Amino acid sequence: MNPTLKVILIVCVLLMITYALADGIRYGSALGITMAIVSLLALVLFLRLSRKLAMLEDQEDEEESIG
Repeated sequence: MNPTLKVILIVCVLLMITYALADGIRYGSALGITMAIVSLLALVLFLRLSRKLAMLEDQEDEEESIG
């Protein structure tokens, strides 16, 4: 995937989560705030796992080229 496109998608998702969190705070909705925070944590987990997967794929490619 194009790195620029990936960054744009991540920023868009982050903006939507921030908007949802702001709405939850504005309306005083505990469930809205909780769901926005859970969404933010899911985004962070996704980014960590995708980075780890990319590292594992790179290691696998190096092992195939060596052996």
